[in-house]
Amino acid sequence: MKRLSKIFALLFVFILAAGNIQAQESEQPLLVVSFQKVKMSDVGAMNKMINEKFAPILNGLVDDKMLLNWGLFNHAWGDGWNVNVWYTVKDMASFDKFWEEYIKRINEKQPDVWKELRGYIQEHKDNIYTIMNQYPVLPQK
Repeated sequence: MKRLSKIFALLFVFILAAGNIQAQESEQPLLVVSFQKVKMSDVGAMNKMINEKFAPILNGLVDDKMLLNWGLFNHAWGDGWNVNVWYTVKDMASFDKFWEEYIKRINEKQPDVWKELRGYIQEHKDNIYTIMNQYPVLPQK
């Protein structure tokens, strides 16, 4: 559990460092996407786990206004990244605060989830995108 938490933390530190300069300078809203490759036979179980164990925590973070929104999407056609989650935040500073609180709440409320998660994921990557335009515009506060 601790090893997987450290791996995820290191991945996000690397991603944050790489994207931090542009995102902080522009203070644009961000779309953060976590992509997973999961065996097709495990997609339903992974979706169920996300909806039962992660969604209540994420919904609480939206209610607490630490996260603008989030969502789960699955592969329909194209590449192999088939179980994916997005998070939308006001800016990089907001993402940093959200992510720290998210990991804290997961570890408090679902401490055993990391082992289950590791059992489904064959490959993982994260990306942070600057949102340049959208309609309707996200609230700024």
